[in-house]
Amino acid sequence: MTDFVQRVVENLNVDENKDRVAVVQYIESDITRRDVVFLLDGSDTTRNGFPAMTDFVQRVVENLNVDENKDRVAVVQYSNDPAANFYLNTYSRKDEVINRIQGLTHKGGRPLNTGAALQFVKNNVFTAPAGSRRTEGVPQLLVVLTGGRSSDSVDTPASDLKKHGVLVYAIGTMNSDSRELQKISYEPSYAQSVSEFSDLPSIEQQLVSSVDRVVPEITPEAPTVIGKNQSVMRRLTDIKLKLNDQGSISCVAMR
Repeated sequence: MTDFVQRVVENLNVDENKDRVAVVQYIESDITRRDVVFLLDGSDTTRNGFPAMTDFVQRVVENLNVDENKDRVAVVQYSNDPAANFYLNTYSRKDEVINRIQGLTHKGGRPLNTGAALQFVKNNVFTAPAGSRRTEGVPQLLVVLTGGRSSDSVDTPASDLKKHGVLVYAIGTMNSDSRELQKISYEPSYAQSVSEFSDLPSIEQQLVSSVDRVVPEITPEAPTVIGKNQSVMRRLTDIKLKLNDQGSISCVAMR
């Protein structure tokens, strides 16, 4: 493709005051990529329900296409303070993620500071060093499982996550505050409640279906406008290398 573009450009009189060339690349792929983070209530009140929580997380992960270049998964527990069990770039295979989930131990502690945990996830997990691909346009998803009302405010952290483009699903038990769950969620309809964590299978398919519908939009890179023929050829060489790596589609606009 770039060879064809190069031949076309060679027949132009490229100059700032004559012909100009712009290159726009579209990164197009049939591979669905998502960064999925699970935020689990690990406070003292969820000790008995924790195995049901991890079973639920495992079943959801089993429906994902976990791979370094496809779906990535992270898990964070919190009570009075949050702690990451593993980050988005810790594991690149589904079996590794599932084995780690099966080996999770309950954190414990009180009180329940959901607001601080949400802020921690935004600042420390949905970041490039932790494996987030937000700047690449990969959808960012957060699934919150909580068994009680937060001792701190969730308003600002929840708002910050939405501004950050994170789709938040909040799932609580009968001890949770339904209005708080709606505040945490990206939209009120993303909030779900169950009587207790052992009832999580009743909403599992609904969550999985919702996650499956989240796909990245195909967005163009900013156009590169180039003046001289030699500069155009150098840029096309760069694009050719990128095509080989990412399967981009390039087009050239001429005037």
